Amino acid sequence: MLPISIYDFYILFTEIYLLNATCALLIYGVILNTSYNRGSPTVDNNIGGFFIQILVIGMWLTFCTKGPYMISWNSLLVHDFLSFGIKSTILSISVLWSLIIFSYNKKEKINFYEYWIVSMLAIVAMIFISCSYDFLSLYLSIEFQSVAFYILASFKRTSEFSTEAGLKYFILGAFSSALLLLGISLLYGTTGLTNFGDLSKFFLNISGDNFVSMNTILFSIVLIEAALLFKISAAPFHMWSPDVYEGAPSNVTSFFSILPKLALVTLIFRIVFLNFAELFTQLNPTLMICAVLSIIIGTFGALMQAKWKRFIAYSTISHVGFVLAALSTLEFNGAFSGLFYILVYALTSLILFNILLSLRCLSYPTTYQLRYLTDVVNLAKVNPLLASSLVIILFSMAGIPPLPGFFAKTFVLFSLLQEQLIGLSIIAITLSCISCFYYIRLIQIMYFSHVKTMLIFYPIEKEKAMLLSSNILLLLLSFLKIDLISNFVHCMLFL
Repeated sequence: MLPISIYDFYILFTEIYLLNATCALLIYGVILNTSYNRGSPTVDNNIGGFFIQILVIGMWLTFCTKGPYMISWNSLLVHDFLSFGIKSTILSISVLWSLIIFSYNKKEKINFYEYWIVSMLAIVAMIFISCSYDFLSLYLSIEFQSVAFYILASFKRTSEFSTEAGLKYFILGAFSSALLLLGISLLYGTTGLTNFGDLSKFFLNISGDNFVSMNTILFSIVLIEAALLFKISAAPFHMWSPDVYEGAPSNVTSFFSILPKLALVTLIFRIVFLNFAELFTQLNPTLMICAVLSIIIGTFGALMQAKWKRFIAYSTISHVGFVLAALSTLEFNGAFSGLFYILVYALTSLILFNILLSLRCLSYPTTYQLRYLTDVVNLAKVNPLLASSLVIILFSMAGIPPLPGFFAKTFVLFSLLQEQLIGLSIIAITLSCISCFYYIRLIQIMYFSHVKTMLIFYPIEKEKAMLLSSNILLLLLSFLKIDLISNFVHCMLFL
């Protein structure tokens, strides 16, 4: 029989490969970056290609290491179908994201190979977050991810907006990390435990009547919850999101908007449903309040925006509110609805950024990326196919049938009604109808607005057009095979 340490390395084979490959890329970049013939931007293009290749091999290794439920590394990490499913999803979306921003980096002349290195480290940190089974590994993984995000937000060193975004993200992120560490410290000081499995057994059938320090424990869980809600930009911890999204480069904004939500929502699900279910029967109102505030602030905040990235930031806050509303049911149907919603959101956001990064206006002899919502005026006349693709994505985000966004919101509302949360359901339905206005407003600008001076859009690259068409086809066919996505989420929950 093999030693248990062999199994420990076996389930982390993907993470070990990604870290070693990242170190090899770093050495490769350092050596060739000083070369006269092979320096930037050549080395940046090479490392970008290697980045995609490493992620594809990482996906293959992940599917090869699919195994049974296992807690490893001295109970610091867990390997189950939930972590396997999220790990596979993160790597798959990372591959598509890297294909989208590859041409963007060339256009914006972001010729720094360190960008790919830091992005890879952030992806590895997200994978570790989804596998964390102890507050020690959880805190280290979140800080690992946060440091990479601080660097990415301020990566465009010639832009004062990017520097401001990185500094603001660093200050507020450090404050949220302090809340997380304080909550973990209070919980450990009260119980003497940090492992999720031990804590779930400790809190089994516990109540305030038979435990003196119950208030301290509840306060520590609230601090941990607040820190995690900050990371996913849920209200009222959303203040950093619009400013950071606006100041960071667009490729970094797409990274912030899509990938971290997958890992962190999985972590919140693991804490709420699997490890601290007994406590969250008392703390459930906090999730409901954050869900309502997120939907309200996200909806009305998006109505007031004139720039694309701030508009996406507030729209993301609204979508996060729906996920929290589903998780606040504390039932299996709510867990299924929340995970299904975040998967559909990740796919639609990926396609949305594919379109936005493709929209570049020609101002001879250079091109510039669109910043304002009104810049898409008359897009339907200039590029009808791209405009129709954007319409499909906006309809899906608004929840118009029969697109996947409609099914995602429907599952959330059904789970709320099943648990008799009538008030929260009414608020979600009302604000979802209001949110349709700012999505339809964009369609009105594209098809029915008229200006004297028409913008000239730079032709989209062939590779990005093929990727966009395949993603749109996947989105259109997904509502026909909605049961496949549902079965995937069911397996993540059951196994």
